[in-house]
Amino acid sequence: MQHFGKNAFITAEILTLIREDISCAIDDADLRIRLARNGYGFRDTKEGRMLVTLPHQVEVCPLFL
Repeated sequence: MQHFGKNAFITAEILTLIREDISCAIDDADLRIRLARNGYGFRDTKEGRMLVTLPHQVEVCPLFL
């Protein structure tokens, strides 16, 4: 699947926005709740865990924890 985050600047801004949520999450359920507050979620794929938009599930970029 092709990622929405083709613009490196926008992708970097999104990752900056969610950086604290990623670092503070204690488990997958907590991470899901924290990301949802900003309109994002994650999905596990063959390529690894992907950051997705809510509610449309558009892949933004790989989510490295």
